[in-house]
This record gives sequence, structure tokens and C-alpha cells, in this order.
Amino acid sequence: MLGGLDMYQSHLCRYLLGIYCLCGLQLAHAITPDVNDQTGYNREFRLLDVDANDKLSAKEASKDPVFGSTGFARADRNRNHALDKEEFATYKSAVQQKQAKQAASDSTITAKIKSKYLVEKNFRSFRVSVETKDSVVVLSGFVENEFTRKRAEQIAYEVSGVKAVKNALVVKP
Repeated sequence: MLGGLDMYQSHLCRYLLGIYCLCGLQLAHAITPDVNDQTGYNREFRLLDVDANDKLSAKEASKDPVFGSTGFARADRNRNHALDKEEFATYKSAVQQKQAKQAASDSTITAKIKSKYLVEKNFRSFRVSVETKDSVVVLSGFVENEFTRKRAEQIAYEVSGVKAVKNALVVKP
């Protein structure tokens, strides 16, 4: 009977060790991040990859506006007329970073112009709207006279980073 108990304990230990190892492997797998799934780019790539061949053709990639016109050719680093996941993610990330920097720059330009309007004497800045897109400033709203209309444009041009000013201010009689 003692031999049977030892055999039972041995099988039980092996069984429990097996379960422990399986749980440990599953836990390790759950904790270890999948490099391809660290960003949303992998999901976007799979959605665009209609034929599921792990490559995007120009036609497939064109469904994403980032890869329209010249984007696909710029992203295709190895010039094989297809994008793999790395080319897709690298290019898209670079474009999005550039867009984010531009948006921050545009916001800074708008804030600087508005602050200059606030300190300008005899200037009612709350009646002037300032919008900036790609460093081009658009002024709209109402001003009291032509001098103020021109001064608003001049102030906008004085701000660093401004490429152009579209003055749509209206002189209110």
C-alpha cells in the first residue's frame, strides 16, 4: 500500500507541476507584449489588407488618406510596390507626428496673435476671430475702421512662423 501511495503522490506531483507550468506559460504569454500589437497601426494594417497577405498594395493603402497621391511611394522604402507592417507603421507615425507638431505650431501662432490684440490700444479683440492652419492665418469678424483692419493684419504678420494672412475682416459702419 505504501508503494501505491508513493506512486499516487508522484502522479499528483507531476499533474500539479504540469498545471503550474501551463499556468505560468499562459501568464508569461499574457504579460509579454506582442511587438506587432503595441500600436493601433497593426489593427489598421489588417483592416486595409483585404487579401490578407501581410502586404498592402497601392490600391489597399489608398483607402487611408495618409497614403494617397505620393504617400504610398514615400512609404515603400524597399521599392517592391507593396507595404509591409513596418513600412506602414513607420510612415504613418512620421506623418502623424508632423501633423501634431503643425497643429501645436498653429495653436501657438493663434495664441500669440490674440495676446497681441489684447494689449493693442483701441482694439476690440473679442470681435476678431483668428484661425491658423498650416501657418496661414485667417482673420474674420468686424472692426471699427480701415486702420484697425490693416493693423490687425500687420500684427498677425509680425508673429514668428506666420507664412500668410488672409484678412476677411469687415469694417462695420
